[in-house]
Amino acid sequence: MTGAFGNVDVKAVPRVYGAGELGVLSITAPGDAHPRVEYVGGELFIGLDRADDGTPVTRGDDEKAARPFPDAVATAIAVAGRIPAPIGGVIRVDDEILAASVLFDRPRTAAVPLEGAPVVFAFARDRLLIVGENDEAAMASALDLAEELYEAGGPLVSAHPVILAEGAWAPFPWRERFPSLQMRFERVLRLFSVRAYEAQTVALRRPDVHIADPKIHVREDGVTITFAAWPKDTATLLPVVDNVMVADPSGALSVATMEDFLEAAGDAIVRTGLSPARYFVPGEPPRAQGDAAHA
Repeated sequence: MTGAFGNVDVKAVPRVYGAGELGVLSITAPGDAHPRVEYVGGELFIGLDRADDGTPVTRGDDEKAARPFPDAVATAIAVAGRIPAPIGGVIRVDDEILAASVLFDRPRTAAVPLEGAPVVFAFARDRLLIVGENDEAAMASALDLAEELYEAGGPLVSAHPVILAEGAWAPFPWRERFPSLQMRFERVLRLFSVRAYEAQTVALRRPDVHIADPKIHVREDGVTITFAAWPKDTATLLPVVDNVMVADPSGALSVATMEDFLEAAGDAIVRTGLSPARYFVPGEPPRAQGDAAHA
């Protein structure tokens, strides 16, 4: 794509975004500096990066655009290659331009030969899988890859699959369709959630509020859950987790489900507009490490 923004010739390439990354960018690059994106479905969006330096085309740039943003995206994905043939019921896409094309050019994706309607897992910018809605073995293979990508430690996009139905992407109802895989889906969603909160924590870091990160715990029955610690009476931004560990200044620990913790606090706790979502728990500013050491 060339010459789309203002009087400057711009060559752009598509960029796949997840809601978590955009939530972080709403903090670090708000307003006109925020990337201009086109919503796809589920947690997925498509933006554009300048080909020469990799910087995003922003909302401010789009205000000066000579053409609608969706048209610019369509031009950028026009160079995408062919969608690969499925292997073992799984189509693997390792190129971000092609991944964006799969999400944006829905009629082409609808034609891929699979067991039922296409279901897409956009795990990473350059790691997208397409499987058939009726193929349980392919779904299980997708979850295997999700865990591998989490363990590899690289940036992630979304663990929430979307299905192409009636020409649009919609959340795939995996709980109803594959109850045998529910525990595995739940685990992958929690793993990706933890990674998204970790990225958000870096952007939120400030001295007057404790930023609680979620942690992963695998119970004896194999169920994966998340938990976060709240230093009692400390102002905290608390992530949405399964369990909250309350750390009393005396050293005592207690555990409550997130639901019970919020119910007990009542109106004192406020849900923020952050993405991923966090609750603000009022209290005193965190003590500096030096203060704590001499307490």
